[in-house]
Amino acid sequence: MTCYEDRKTAEGSAIISCMPMNAETKELLARWQALDKGSGLRRVDLMALVLGVLGLVLSIFVALSVVYRLPPALIAFAAAVMGWSIAERNALRTRRAQWPVFRNYIDWQLVREDLGKEDEAVSPSGK
Repeated sequence: MTCYEDRKTAEGSAIISCMPMNAETKELLARWQALDKGSGLRRVDLMALVLGVLGLVLSIFVALSVVYRLPPALIAFAAAVMGWSIAERNALRTRRAQWPVFRNYIDWQLVREDLGKEDEAVSPSGK
């Protein structure tokens, strides 16, 4: 559950609202935790490498397809996939470079608490 100060009463005391964490929020917090512990960074680096190699292979394929006059639809499809893979690789590399700065602004204690509370809400017996 995620709890936050909703508003103040007339007397000045806080009204705390709690709501169950949705799946997208829990997934994002789990990803942040994986990135912070290091296993996620290795996956990001590996995926960027795979996408870069895929883009290189497809660019060679597109060039050879033009030379050997393969069907234009095939060339267009390969070029589109090549463009997507290069764009995704660049996005991953940019986010990877920004991560050291971004991680300083995350309240890690709150992330651990929210993930822990959500696990307790799913399994109240602790099993």
